[in-house]
Amino acid sequence: MQAEAEHTTWAMGSEDIIGVGHDESRLVRVEVDRADTVRYLEIGSSWWRVIGAHGLGEAVRVAVDAAVNDRMTAWADRAAARSQSPAPEPDGRPFVPPVATAPAPQEQIAELRRTLDMLRQVRSELKDYRRFVKEQAGRENVGADSGSRAQVTVTGQRITGIRLDSSWLNTQPSGQVVADTIRTAIDSAYRKGAQQTAAALASMPAIAAALPGNADPAALLRRLGVG
Repeated sequence: MQAEAEHTTWAMGSEDIIGVGHDESRLVRVEVDRADTVRYLEIGSSWWRVIGAHGLGEAVRVAVDAAVNDRMTAWADRAAARSQSPAPEPDGRPFVPPVATAPAPQEQIAELRRTLDMLRQVRSELKDYRRFVKEQAGRENVGADSGSRAQVTVTGQRITGIRLDSSWLNTQPSGQVVADTIRTAIDSAYRKGAQQTAAALASMPAIAAALPGNADPAALLRRLGVG
């Protein structure tokens, strides 16, 4: 069971997957991480001539959506391939599960009690967590740069709107300047969402501890002595 949990954790992992997307002109390039957070934005120098001021915001949004789809496809393809392969060791060799040494019965019982207490606490917090997730999915957070030249709306985890000051764009700033300005607005919206999540999870400690990235099912099985 421990080996299966470790293999599943490895097979479903998405830590190093990056999604890459472009708009139709391919002048806008976006990269997103495992959480579909925009980590890189590039706008080509000829954006004014090819895309124009009125089409740039939509071009960036299209590139973001394409990057998210690319990340999801890459993760699904790799998970399917890994499910049929043994997990490698850190040096790249196939992982061979070691013979597990079960902890002492008293330690197993203590760990089991802690786990059951945690599950009871999680269950007591589920109602509030469901309500938070529902609210968060529809909540809009708007971020802007210091001069409000770019405003970005993030709904849930998705970028749903990009508004750019046309008078500023008509001065034809470089693609890098525009990209940096939009990234600042995106990061501002992300920070607002992160602050809301942190505030909500502060009242749900068991849920927070059990969220992906915090809980390690393979480590739990080792502590319980289940191999």
